[in-house]
Amino acid sequence: MKGKIIVMVMLILLSLQPLTYAETINEGALNELSDEVLQLTKQERYEEAAALLEQFPQRLEQSRHDWLRLSPENIRMLTVIHKEASVALKTDALEKTEKVRKVTRFRLLVDALQSEHQPLWTEMEGTIMGAFSQLKTTVSTGDERSFEDEYHSFLSQYETILPSVQVDIRREYVQRMDAHLAFLNESSSINEQSRLKQLEQMEQDLQNLFHKMKEEEVSPSLIWMMATTGSIIVLTLSYVAWRKYNGDKVQYTTP
Repeated sequence: MKGKIIVMVMLILLSLQPLTYAETINEGALNELSDEVLQLTKQERYEEAAALLEQFPQRLEQSRHDWLRLSPENIRMLTVIHKEASVALKTDALEKTEKVRKVTRFRLLVDALQSEHQPLWTEMEGTIMGAFSQLKTTVSTGDERSFEDEYHSFLSQYETILPSVQVDIRREYVQRMDAHLAFLNESSSINEQSRLKQLEQMEQDLQNLFHKMKEEEVSPSLIWMMATTGSIIVLTLSYVAWRKYNGDKVQYTTP
C-alpha cells in the first residue's frame, strides 16, 4: 500500500513540471538559432545570417513552449529588435561593428526571454562598467568633446543590453537609468561637480542592474508549485501515519 502511495506522489510531482521534453528542445532550438545568426555575422557572412534570421518568426510560431504566451509588450519588443537586426544585416553601407551590435542585441533578448538564471547580458558587466569608467574619467579633464565621445560609446553598449534588462529587471531600476541619461543629455551647461555627482549615483544604479535581477525573486508560479507539492507530501505522510496508527490499534485490541 505504501508503495502505491509513493508512486502516486511521484506521478503527481512529474505532472507539475512546467515543460515537457519536446518543449525544452524547441526552446533550445530558438536560442541556438539566434546564436548561430550572431556567429555568422561576426564572420561577415551576412547573407547567410539574414536568411537564417528570417526563419525565426516561423520557428517561434511552431514552438509549443511558453514563447506563445509571452506578454504583448515582450512580443512587440522582440518583433522590433528582430526587424532591426534583419535590416542591419541587409544594409551594405553599415559597418561590421554596428551589424554585430544589432544582432547581439537580438541574441541577448532571445536568451533573456528563455533563461531562468544568469542570462547572457549579465556577462557584459565588465564591458559596460569599463565604458562607464572611461566616461567618468573625461569629466575631470574638462574636455567636452571627449566626454561626448565616451558618452556615446557607453550609450551604445548600454542600449545593446537594454531590451534584455527590461525583461529581467524591475521597471523602477530601468527608470532610474533613464533619468540619469536624460540628465547627461542636457548637462553641457552643468558644472563639473554636479555632473560628477550625477555619474557617481548613476554608477551605483548601473551596478544594481546586474545584481538585482527579477529572477532572484520567487515567482508566484513557483510559490504555487512549492505549496502544492508540500501539501501533497504532508497529506501523504499524514495518511500513511494514520493507516499505521489504525493498524497498530487494531493489532493491540485484537484478543
